[in-house]
Amino acid sequence: MPTATPPSEPFDRRLRARARARGRIGSADFLLRHATQELLARQTLLPPPPPGPVLDVGAALPAPEGCWTITADLALPRLPPAGARLLLEEDRLPIAAGALAMIRSVLMWHGVNDLPGALVLARRALMPGGRLLAVFPAGVCLEAVRRAFLEADLEVGGRVPPRVGPTVDPAQGAALLQRAGFAEPVADVMQVTARYRDLAALARDARAMGETGWLAARDRRPTTRARWAAAEAAFARLGRDGRTEVAIELLFLAARAP
Repeated sequence: MPTATPPSEPFDRRLRARARARGRIGSADFLLRHATQELLARQTLLPPPPPGPVLDVGAALPAPEGCWTITADLALPRLPPAGARLLLEEDRLPIAAGALAMIRSVLMWHGVNDLPGALVLARRALMPGGRLLAVFPAGVCLEAVRRAFLEADLEVGGRVPPRVGPTVDPAQGAALLQRAGFAEPVADVMQVTARYRDLAALARDARAMGETGWLAARDRRPTTRARWAAAEAAFARLGRDGRTEVAIELLFLAARAP
């Protein structure tokens, strides 16, 4: 179970786990499906991992030949009903050194408080020649949401709290892998764009994905009707043909344990 969040951490560990547990992804699985398909396509371009267990964080994926999988997540409801399962936090990885043939992570590492530490732990958990594959939002994400709420906050007045969490600079992806001790680091970025008719529809999808309410510096007070209405109006002004484009950059990381 996630522990209390130190004041210096950007994300609230307990609330992140709670949000994932309460999420009911349903029809909001488009980003998860896309990210998973792209990650598996990149896996086919890599040499196979050595035989052994594979740790899948955030999604259950087909096991490579000669391997078996352990599915891991922050929240019990996100784990499959059967098979090897594990509750964990990525930057507090409870895995023995050299125990894994591969680690794959889908749409999780954007919420890790200590990503460099998580990468070091992942490298230590991999056996020599073991593979790391990960995909998560990074760089420019949800800019339309940021702009809409900034306009609303300035219009209504008072506080201007953060609405969207910090993200990793994709240009630093390969360097992060190198500093963690990985060999053959590869980082590439893909932009995914969704079109929403209003801010409320986007918020419903974000809640279903478990992606809301865990920014540590968020405003704890409910958004007023006036502020929400101003944000909805600003969001609509950013769109055309009745829908607004919301862009997400997906960062793919791949590396080998030496």
